[in-house]
Amino acid sequence: MAPLDGGPGPARAALSALLRPLFLPLCLAGAGCLVGQWLPLDVRTHGDWYGWLSSALLAIGLYGSAQGIARPQARGDLYRIVVAITFGVVVKAAFIAGTLWLAFPNRPEYLVLAVAMAQIDPLSVSAMLENRDMSPRAKSLLAAWASFDDPVTTVLVVILGSLVLQNTGSVASGAQDYTATLVGNLVLLAAAAAVWAALRDRGPVDTVPFTALRKPRRVRSILRYVALVALLAVATWQFLMLGLALSALFVRPALGAWLGRATNGALIVATFLLGVLLAGGADFTVGALLGVATFAAQIVVAAVVGRGFSRRDRTALCLSQQNGITAIILALLLEPVLPAAVAIVGPAILAVNVLHLASNALLARSRRHRPDGPVDTSTGRALGKHTDTGPQDVTEKRR
Repeated sequence: MAPLDGGPGPARAALSALLRPLFLPLCLAGAGCLVGQWLPLDVRTHGDWYGWLSSALLAIGLYGSAQGIARPQARGDLYRIVVAITFGVVVKAAFIAGTLWLAFPNRPEYLVLAVAMAQIDPLSVSAMLENRDMSPRAKSLLAAWASFDDPVTTVLVVILGSLVLQNTGSVASGAQDYTATLVGNLVLLAAAAAVWAALRDRGPVDTVPFTALRKPRRVRSILRYVALVALLAVATWQFLMLGLALSALFVRPALGAWLGRATNGALIVATFLLGVLLAGGADFTVGALLGVATFAAQIVVAAVVGRGFSRRDRTALCLSQQNGITAIILALLLEPVLPAAVAIVGPAILAVNVLHLASNALLARSRRHRPDGPVDTSTGRALGKHTDTGPQDVTEKRR
């Protein structure tokens, strides 16, 4: 029941805040599910175009994720980022896989789904960072963590999928030979670095309009766009996603708003395809368990990675798990060799995002009534326990 002043009640406002970020994805998946009822999609029959489309969507998503990586606020945080995207991803995957193994010991293929969920959605993180009550240093750490754990997770999915699943050739071309895959990623990275060094501008031109550039620089700018398209095409063709993500750290033509549009377009297509495949049914039992385990794994890892930050920042990092474009596309890629992938990952993504929104809403509400102690807003470090020390007490301490 609404209050007397005509405004929405607290419960209604909380429910609205909870459902608003989920509205568009649920509508896209629902539309896909309706289409799937009339036009069912058999990914094994249409494996050729489906595999190419899934790989291309993943390439666009990974490039957009890596583009979000910026220089850390503090030099010491580089070590934290490396730990988070390597050891942290492995620990999260092991935690989720262990939970599924205890519940379903006879389904080893579920371990691949655990790895597919062991990353944070960079699009969701970038959208919520502006309104998140975190220090700039913690925001920088979370943005880099969410941006670069995607390719690490992708590589782990390919490796573990080749070990656990049968006939994984459709998951990634050339993924069976790990040495060849690593060499291919390194060759792609070296080629991209050489081409970009040749096409790099020698002076600052970021503020100069494209039409105002001189002809040599205009041609060089066009060639940079061609190099990016070629990079995405080769990475999709040979499934060299790690090399693509590393190349995205420096292969950065001036795309402006087009990069965001392409990434959002890939998310829309992937979510719609997810809905089409969900028309065949969803496994809410395994999906809910996978989602809860994923959210709990982030709490465990972030509690370690966030050591040295303020309690406010550590709590925010622990409750920052979100899943989106990468988890969706990895489920689409796994569907031909693991038919239960979409049916499980779809509900798992919903469970994770509901837990994220609900826990952060409760956290924000509790902070209004219980403010933390003073915090250095630039570093996120706690300055000490808050006390109601008056001016005279401060003077006495200085003396």
